[in-house]
Amino acid sequence: MTTKKEYFADSYEENRAKFRDLLRPVKDLWPSAEIEQYPVISEEDLTIDLIRALPSNEQKRLIIISTGLHGIEGYIGAAAQHLFVEEYLKVLSPGDTGLFLVHSINPWGMKNRRRVNENNVDLNRNFIFEETSPGEMVNPAYDKAMNLLNPQKPLSLNNNPLICPAIFNKILTMGPAVFREAVLYGQYRHPKGLYYGGKGYERSTELFDRIVTNVISDYEKILHIDMHSGYGPRNQMTLVNSIHEKRDSSSLQKLFSYPLVAKTDHDEFYQMQGDMIDYLYQLINRRYPEKNYYGTSFEFGTYGESFTAVIRSLKALINENRLFHYGSTNNRAARKAREDFEALFNPKEEQWRDKAMQDSRQAFTGILRGEGFSDSIKDFKG
Repeated sequence: MTTKKEYFADSYEENRAKFRDLLRPVKDLWPSAEIEQYPVISEEDLTIDLIRALPSNEQKRLIIISTGLHGIEGYIGAAAQHLFVEEYLKVLSPGDTGLFLVHSINPWGMKNRRRVNENNVDLNRNFIFEETSPGEMVNPAYDKAMNLLNPQKPLSLNNNPLICPAIFNKILTMGPAVFREAVLYGQYRHPKGLYYGGKGYERSTELFDRIVTNVISDYEKILHIDMHSGYGPRNQMTLVNSIHEKRDSSSLQKLFSYPLVAKTDHDEFYQMQGDMIDYLYQLINRRYPEKNYYGTSFEFGTYGESFTAVIRSLKALINENRLFHYGSTNNRAARKAREDFEALFNPKEEQWRDKAMQDSRQAFTGILRGEGFSDSIKDFKG
């Protein structure tokens, strides 16, 4: 069995190669399994890769595991996906269960170690349901904080420390709830700003939508797990559910025997517009109301949830975005910005990675059993 250290790779190219190698163990159980590659930026050899494994008898259940919607977050996502293939395929039923593994929905972001894509679009703010186009969305609260969130001048060590007191003062002025919404909800007016949702659907959005919508109609029950990092308690993965999921967090916590489950609302997590799993809930409810769909995200916490950690996280986001768009006056400031951003979304500490894999095992075990995808799976023992 692959060791947990080997689940991790440090470049987009290495991760993609390791993902393509997963076709072999999948084919051992699903002989008809194939790998597909969808170019996002052909001239840079950036692709969304898909392992498609169809059941041998009847198309009853489908598991989708997707990574890299927020590029740099695809590194921990790829590791968890690798773990799933190595340790959980054997408890599934290839006769009636299909498998879709999707590697790096945002390959440019993963390669360049950014959350956003080549157009600075946050793809998890780009999945707007059909009634509204991204260009029509507004977020007035973001406009009020624009000067703080997107300083339009080069990053330097001299002005860098001033961000923290400025964030603190802005939170006091706007109020914590309004400020949180301003930052995280998504905005569609400032192309160089944080959490920019775009003016129209991005190629990655269109490709993933096409991949998924072309297959979900064939199955009765669909489980979709998407991988993320950066928010929630330090050293604890949160199962983050859509506001469109009818079951409450406490009941799912018991069903899955998992300690931390939250819903994307003001009270439990945070709200956003253009979320991919929200979009799929709406799409399936509209077109295929008879389908049983459960979509969730693994959100691996990094900096933590304290007030200091929240400010530190936002500072890392602001500095990385500023560095990319406006450059830096010195190498030390640039290096520090990149290091802080990497630590926020792709920590290298072995203890953190070990705990992330442990949480993944516990969640995979609970979800597969609770959602009826495996009758033979054993209890998780941490």
